[in-house]
Amino acid sequence: MGLKPMEKVNVKIDGIEIQVDKGTTVLEAAKKINKLIPTFCYHEKLPIFGGCRMCLVYDVKAKRSIIACGSYVYEGMEIETENDKVKEDRKFILEMLFTRHPLDCPICDKAGECDLQNWGTYWGPQNTVLPITPFEKIREEIDWESDYLEYVSNRCVLCMKCVSVCDNINQSHSIYPLERAFETLIAPVNKPMDTTSCEMCGLCVDICPVGAILFKPFKFNARPWLLNETFTHCSLCSLGCPVVIDHDGKKVFRIRSTAELEVCAKPYLGYDAFNTNRLKTPKINGENTSLDNALKYIAETVNKNPSKTAVIVSPYLSNEVLESINSLGLITTSIITLDIVPLLEGFGDYKPPTEEEIKNANHYIVIGDDITLTNPVLTYYMKKKVVYIGENLGRIKKLYPYFIQAKGKDVVDKIKEVAQEGSVIVYSSYFYGEDAKYLGEVLKNLEVEKGCKIVISPPYSNAFGVVNNIKNIYPITKILEKVLSGEIENLIIFGEEISLIVEEEKLKEIFSKLKLKAIFTPFEDGLALTGDVVIPLNTWIEEDGHYDFITGQRKSKTSIKSPYRNTDIINRLKGLLKTDKVEIESKPYDDSIPDWIVRYQPDIWDCSYFSLRSENLTNWKLKNIGVLDEY
Repeated sequence: MGLKPMEKVNVKIDGIEIQVDKGTTVLEAAKKINKLIPTFCYHEKLPIFGGCRMCLVYDVKAKRSIIACGSYVYEGMEIETENDKVKEDRKFILEMLFTRHPLDCPICDKAGECDLQNWGTYWGPQNTVLPITPFEKIREEIDWESDYLEYVSNRCVLCMKCVSVCDNINQSHSIYPLERAFETLIAPVNKPMDTTSCEMCGLCVDICPVGAILFKPFKFNARPWLLNETFTHCSLCSLGCPVVIDHDGKKVFRIRSTAELEVCAKPYLGYDAFNTNRLKTPKINGENTSLDNALKYIAETVNKNPSKTAVIVSPYLSNEVLESINSLGLITTSIITLDIVPLLEGFGDYKPPTEEEIKNANHYIVIGDDITLTNPVLTYYMKKKVVYIGENLGRIKKLYPYFIQAKGKDVVDKIKEVAQEGSVIVYSSYFYGEDAKYLGEVLKNLEVEKGCKIVISPPYSNAFGVVNNIKNIYPITKILEKVLSGEIENLIIFGEEISLIVEEEKLKEIFSKLKLKAIFTPFEDGLALTGDVVIPLNTWIEEDGHYDFITGQRKSKTSIKSPYRNTDIINRLKGLLKTDKVEIESKPYDDSIPDWIVRYQPDIWDCSYFSLRSENLTNWKLKNIGVLDEY
C-alpha cells in the first residue's frame, strides 16, 4: 500500500496564496514564499518554545497577533507579517531587550552575525525610551569556569535554545536555567564546565542568537565578516557531518555546525591542529629540498627493486588520492586491515541503513567502544531505548542505557542474547583480526535472521573508501613482518596511523630494517622526524575530495590553499616509477594479530593523529583524567 497523501490547506500570507501541508506552522509556511519573520528562540531542529515572541504576526480572521513559530495553518487562514500592528509588536519586544542589553557590540564576538543587531536594524527602536541605560548591569554574572566556553549573562535574551540543544540534540544535559523570568541565568550542572558531562560540541555557542555564549579560543581573534566561509563535510570520522570552516585562506579560525546541528568536539575544539606544525617543504634527510628532488630520490630507490616496496595508506585520504595510490602498482596496505577489512570479510556485502532508518529505530544496541567517543554525532540520533554492551560505561551514560558489561568475545555472545527483530546494532571499533571477522559473521546472521539494521561506523573517515579503491589490499601485519624478515626494504607511508598501532620499540626495529622511509604527512613533527624523504600531505581542509561515509559519498571542499595537490604529487611519482612488472600476490587470509600490535582505543580527544596535535583537545583531556567517572 502506498502512503496516504498529506492533506493540504490553502493559506494567504501578505496577499500571496499558497498551499501547504496541514500541520505546517505559519513560520514554515512563510519561508516557502521567502517571507522573513524574525525569531530568537526558534530552530527547526528543536522543540517549539515560543518564548521570545519576536515572531508575532497578525491573524486577520482571528483579529489578533499570534506567534508564527507555534501556530499551525488552517484552511482559509490569512496572515499579515508587515502591518502596523506587527511592526509595533516587534518594536516593543526589541525595546524590552535593548533596555537591559549592554551596548558592547564593538567588543562582542557575535557582532556581524548577531540576530539582535539584525532585527534591531530592521524593526527596533533607534533611541532609548526608558531612563535605564544599557551600561547599567543588573544581572548577576556567572562563571562557567571553562577554558573554552564563556557565558555573558547581560547579553542573554532568554531564548533557551542553548539549553534545548544540549537536552534535545546532544542529550548531555550539561546546562540548565537558574532562577526565573528576567533574572534567569544559564548555568552548568557542575563546575568546572570542562570536567562535566559537557562534550564540547559547541552547539550552545553556534545556536545562541546573541553573544551570550562565546567560544574563548575564537574570542577577539577575527571578525566574521572578514573571514571566508566554506561549507563542507567533516572528515574526522565516518559520519561526514556538514560543517562550516571559517578561514582567511591561510589559517582556520574555527569549525562550526550548520543548521543541521551535527558537530562534535573533534572539529570544534580540534580545528587548531590544522594550524599547528604544518610541513610546508619536502625534505631529504632533514634538509629542505624541491619536490622534484624528493620524488626522484624515492623513485631511484624503489626502481632498484620495486617488488621490495610497500605502501601504507591512511583511512583519512580521499577517494581521488586512494585511486592515484592504487595506480602506482605497488603492494598496498592500511591499518584498516586490522579491524574493518576482517569485519567486512565476515559480514559480506555491506549496505548501511539510511539516516532515517537509524533515527526512526525503536531501540539501539551499541557494542564495543563507546560511540560517544568515536562517533559522537550518532548519539544525537538515539532518542529511544539504548542497550550498551562493552567494558566501561563512559559518556554514553547520557543516553541512560541498559548496560551489559562484557569483554572480548563475550561482547559478541551478549549481542546474540539481546538482539531483537528490528534492532539497530551500532558498532564502531573494538575487535581486531579473527575476532572482528567473527563479529562480522554474527552481525550478518542477525541481519538475515532477525532483520536487524547494522551500522558499522569506523572511527576513521574513509575506511570504506580504502576498501572500495585499493585492490588486493594486503594485511599490514604481514607487510611489517616482511620488513623484519628483509623481504620488504622500502616503505612509502601516507599518514601516521602506524605510530598509533605498533609498539614504540618494535616500530623502531621495523624502521631500522628499511633502506627507504618515505613519509607523506601534514606535520613536520612525529613521523616526519624519522623519514629519509618527507613530503607535505594535504588534509581535507586543503584539498577537494570524495569520501565514502556511512551516510553516502560526500565531497569535502578546499578551504586553505596549498601549493601542492596530493593527486598531482602521486601522479608525478607514478611517472618516475617502473613498476609494470611487479606482481602483487593475493592477500593471505590470516587474521592473526602479533602481540606487538597495540589496539588503539580512540577517544573524543584522541581520535586520530590529527587530534594529538590539537592543544585544545589535549588540554581538555588533561583536565578530565580521572574526573569523568564522578558524573
